[in-house]
Amino acid sequence: MKKWIALIALMLVALLTLSGCNLIGYDEELDNAQVVAKVNDTEITKAEWKNYTEYLAYYYQQYYQQNFGISLSMTDEDVAAYGESALEQLIQSVVLQDKVKELGYDPLGEEDAAEVEEYADSMMDFYKLMIRYQNYPDLETVEEEQERLAAEAAEETPSEPVETVATLTDADLDALLTSDLSAQGITREYFIESRTASIQNDKLYAYATADVTVTDEQVKAEFDSKVASQKESYDATPTLYASNATSAYYVPEGYRGVKNLLIKISDEDQDAIDELNDTLTTAKSTLSDVNSQLEDLRAEDTSAYDEETLASYNEQIAALEEQATAAQVTIDETTAAVEEKTDAAFAAILPKAQEVLALAQSGEDFDALVETYGEDSGMKSEPNKTQGYPVCEGLSRYEQSFQDAAMALEKVGDVSAELVKTSYGYHILQYATDIAAGAVEYTDEIKESLHEDMLEQAQEAAYEAAVTQWVSEAEVKTYEKVMK
Repeated sequence: MKKWIALIALMLVALLTLSGCNLIGYDEELDNAQVVAKVNDTEITKAEWKNYTEYLAYYYQQYYQQNFGISLSMTDEDVAAYGESALEQLIQSVVLQDKVKELGYDPLGEEDAAEVEEYADSMMDFYKLMIRYQNYPDLETVEEEQERLAAEAAEETPSEPVETVATLTDADLDALLTSDLSAQGITREYFIESRTASIQNDKLYAYATADVTVTDEQVKAEFDSKVASQKESYDATPTLYASNATSAYYVPEGYRGVKNLLIKISDEDQDAIDELNDTLTTAKSTLSDVNSQLEDLRAEDTSAYDEETLASYNEQIAALEEQATAAQVTIDETTAAVEEKTDAAFAAILPKAQEVLALAQSGEDFDALVETYGEDSGMKSEPNKTQGYPVCEGLSRYEQSFQDAAMALEKVGDVSAELVKTSYGYHILQYATDIAAGAVEYTDEIKESLHEDMLEQAQEAAYEAAVTQWVSEAEVKTYEKVMK
């Protein structure tokens, strides 16, 4: 269980209590007032359970849409399927609230309470600013108008009295913005409750994980384990290393570091080429769709069609053939335009690329040339800046011309004999180093990173175990018949 799940549980207690009050009709009110579970001295009503079940279904619907582009259509049965999980989380939320009180985190101490108030004020100010420029971009308050006019008067003396037009004071505007935000469910009380829940959850987490430690020996053992795992994987398939080089613990045989000095196509030319390629992609998609429709139509048995139906059928065929012809014309013309624009783009950078190639081949310091002329952002950071890109036989992550040229360099220090052309521009390559095979050096940086990851995992496990224990120790009664 992740820490944020518990935070959501804490934050929803007040929300669900409020939302459960919106009941229509006596019978529905009576049904919703029934208790589905009792946790210690706290009752969870059917209304709270139903509201949270609906919230949970909506949450996962949005989660799949935002993270995977999957649109889930929820039936009543689909929503109801979240009922068991909703009850478990509601029970947990009550247990956590009781634990917060038991440990003295409710109410918050003076310092934390002040931080909550400051947070709520800052968030309200931020949202008021946003909604003002969204809803009232041209509005000026009386005080703002007076300040502006005073500033203007200080610069030059007006010949006539200046007419004032503002009628809304700063206080009036603040009340208006507060009302607008409230209508959208954004209130100061919400920020107070959410920030309070966040702080309380942090305190619970700290309490449950206070004794969790990770030793140097455990970290070293984890490093050795990762080395062994990657050795088995990368020795079997060396090309896997190149995609994970920055986080690798083991290097297989056969890798070299290749530095890249790129003279790239101008942004303007690249944008034009991209735009043409977008047009080309759209035209090809259109042609494919039209041809698919034509194939389906031509497969129809038209022998039984009457004269009117056959005429309509032939009209559809003709219209689709016309669309196919137009799409093909667009493809042909755009393909030619892409070639023409690409040739012009490369011609524009060729003189500079040839000049830099001559400098590199004459023995100029390659790193200095990369610093001065290079336009590959990947060469600006480590380890690429010092070592170069990892390249070995059989890689497919680079364009083929780049891969072939990188492997054609015979010894460390060699520079490309000619320009290497890819879709990015012209490259000049240097065989920078042979990357040593075997386990990487166990540096302080690696040690610290592993320790941080292992400690976080150990803390999450400890917190999960603590919450499970707290729930098991609580007096929980559920009434399944009420949940029907």
